[in-house]
Amino acid sequence: MAERKSPAGRPDAKKKSPKLPITPVKAAIASQSTGDTNTESSGHTSSKGADSRQSSGESSRQSSRSSRGSRGSRGSRGSRTASPQPSPKLRDDQDHSERLAPRGRRVSLKVLPSEGLEGLSEEEVFLMILDLLERNDEFNSLYGDEESTYSESDDEQEVEMAESESDEDYSDEGVPDHRPLSDWELEAAWNELRNRKVPPNEVCKLIISSAIRLHEKEHNVVFVPKPEAGERIIVVGDLHGHFSDLMHILTEHGEPQAGAGGVKYIFNGDFVDRGAWGPEVLLAIYCLKIRCPNAVFLNRGNHEDQAQNLKPDNGFVHGHCTRAFGAEALRIYTLCKISFKQLPLCHVIGNEVAVIHGGLPLDPGIKLSLIQAIDRRHHVPLHHCCIWGYPRFQKVVASRDLVTDEGEQVWKGTPGKLTERVGKSQMAAVRFQSHDDEVYVRISGAPELEKDLEIVYSSKQERKKHLLNRLFVALLWSDPVASKDSVGPNKRGAGSYFDARTTQEFLRLNKLSLLLRSHEKRSKGFLEEHQSSRMGLMAATVFSASNYPTGAGEPSGNKAAVVVLRQEDGKTLASTMVSSTPWREVYDDIAYSLQAVSPEMKAKFQQAEATQQVGPRARAMAKLRELIYCARPKLMTFWQRLDDAGQGVLPVAEWPRAMRACVVSDDEFPWDWLMPIMLGFDASEEIQTFHYVAFLIQYENALSRKLADQLHSSAVMLMADNVSSKEEAEAAWNLIDRNRDGKLSYQELRPLL
Repeated sequence: MAERKSPAGRPDAKKKSPKLPITPVKAAIASQSTGDTNTESSGHTSSKGADSRQSSGESSRQSSRSSRGSRGSRGSRGSRTASPQPSPKLRDDQDHSERLAPRGRRVSLKVLPSEGLEGLSEEEVFLMILDLLERNDEFNSLYGDEESTYSESDDEQEVEMAESESDEDYSDEGVPDHRPLSDWELEAAWNELRNRKVPPNEVCKLIISSAIRLHEKEHNVVFVPKPEAGERIIVVGDLHGHFSDLMHILTEHGEPQAGAGGVKYIFNGDFVDRGAWGPEVLLAIYCLKIRCPNAVFLNRGNHEDQAQNLKPDNGFVHGHCTRAFGAEALRIYTLCKISFKQLPLCHVIGNEVAVIHGGLPLDPGIKLSLIQAIDRRHHVPLHHCCIWGYPRFQKVVASRDLVTDEGEQVWKGTPGKLTERVGKSQMAAVRFQSHDDEVYVRISGAPELEKDLEIVYSSKQERKKHLLNRLFVALLWSDPVASKDSVGPNKRGAGSYFDARTTQEFLRLNKLSLLLRSHEKRSKGFLEEHQSSRMGLMAATVFSASNYPTGAGEPSGNKAAVVVLRQEDGKTLASTMVSSTPWREVYDDIAYSLQAVSPEMKAKFQQAEATQQVGPRARAMAKLRELIYCARPKLMTFWQRLDDAGQGVLPVAEWPRAMRACVVSDDEFPWDWLMPIMLGFDASEEIQTFHYVAFLIQYENALSRKLADQLHSSAVMLMADNVSSKEEAEAAWNLIDRNRDGKLSYQELRPLL
């Protein structure tokens, strides 16, 4: 067995860390770092996928860890299959990337070819970039805190204890003991909510408690009868706190009422988060459910979960609830959290149309009876599916011979364990028994589909438990894809990408004809996803929040829609489905600051907002500038360690590699296409190098410059303290310049700072 060399044993590791003279500019960039060098090297960051490695069993693993090197140094290294060894030059490039890539943000050597964007206009490319940035934000939001909770230890028992404690934290608190909501209180609350006013907090508690009691009686799968003659069923997609869209729907289609000539509603999840009016939207929908329990139905979405509500970017708990409920925000949110756990997961209309929020898992044979078996009354089990559908330390066996890039053979049948997800690459690291190296293998998302590994369970009960966890997550997180080549784990970090074959099998097994889902923004609010020559339309997406989020994605914001189902003689229910006329409501978060403004002035503000045209390029560039600004310390570290000469200049190929390592690690993100725009040169020019310090200077601000001057001056004063001669000055310098090269690196200057 080939022994893997430690990083210290590599030829290039013997070199001193390349350093540049400290300047106020560099000090300013360094001063923005939220953690020290040790934290950065171990990868404990606020981004998703952060996976710091500390454990109580450190001493027992010290020898193997020293031979493997830092966990945070792994890049795109490892074996997918038994493949030819990379060239020495490529290996050197990989080594650089691996040492510098932060944890969870590994460098991918895959470069999106410029040919992949041929035929697209600049606006279309920037629209694609906006969608990728939105997906990146969701991925980071999904795994920012969770991995720091479950992955700071290499010890399997410690991780299991952490997961058990998390389950207890999210366990069902029980239905609160509140008196019933009176009819007059309900009507008064509804009238207030229609005018976008929050009822008194005590009434809000009664509304939520009543909704809890209604939903706790319902099963995971709720069967809704076919609409009667003249009756309609409206399926509403994501609302995400967009109150104006909810009012548009009720005005256009009428308030719920069962029976002939009436209308029923199925609200398909994601009532809150992102949009500012989440509390009002949630309370309004709960009021409708209480007023007409047989004409209003609610599905749970992926944002009806505490893990999402607590994210600062989503804003529901600490922003929207605080604004709506004041000092009682957390107490009332606790009731909201309990109510989310009671929501059903699926509705079946007339034994023909299944309505779920997200999609399907890749496991074969999914029946409605299996959905009924899920224990839904707790948090969404994301951490039990954190490695592309599997829990951390899932037992596996190699299904074929594998070879690491160090040449170490892993034979078929060798047992091992999954240890972590590799960025967004649908790869996972596996630690095999009696091997120091971790091998990277591609994960397919279901035990029956895995090619490199066999998933091992200790019992049928364990297998079913894990299947139900994957199913629970998939129902709320999965997305449909058109091509079978795209099938696999979802790059959101949860759920899967499922194709028409998966949809067709689900419909066939359950004798259904159509799958309606939401979860994804569509430019016109509705899109047909999967079709077949025999069954016709099989799956469609409906999204009911316009201008989401804040108009990102389209030049004037996306439109919203709902789906209308009705009964017609001689036709199946699915064949009567039509999408409503798409609409776009003005995004009205600005109404926070306009509540005391006259209606005339408010109308002028909203008219100005409606006519404001901000193109996709401007929105994308603004978001990219924000991300690069936040990543400056990582980028400086990345480039400085590659700059052996200390000149501040590097080959231009290092720019996109650094962006993938430190800013957005998605392989599909077109950093190479963006490079001429971001560096300010013509794409037809043959540029060989770029000045990375000058590039980062563009992203400083006045505060960082002032802090840099202060830090620089303070450091000089500390060095010059009690210095009265040339000899004392040299001695003071040598205390800081530990390697005696006449330059100060940030690592040497940091103790003074």
